[in-house]
Amino acid sequence: MENKDRTTFVEEFLFGRGLKLDGYFIEQTPVSEMLCYRNAEGREFDLPINDAALADAVLVRLKELGVRILKLG
Repeated sequence: MENKDRTTFVEEFLFGRGLKLDGYFIEQTPVSEMLCYRNAEGREFDLPINDAALADAVLVRLKELGVRILKLG
């Protein structure tokens, strides 16, 4: 997949259902990172992604956009 197509796909994955950047955050431990989000009611959830390449692209893009990172442990 070309870089432009991948970026478009990642943007659609993240923001295509109306979530905003401030609804996402990353929980970072010494051994892993987990993508998380807060829904409209304020509840927080993990967002596992079964495709490793997509998960990496999503994490990279969110970091580029300055998403909040919570360091745990």
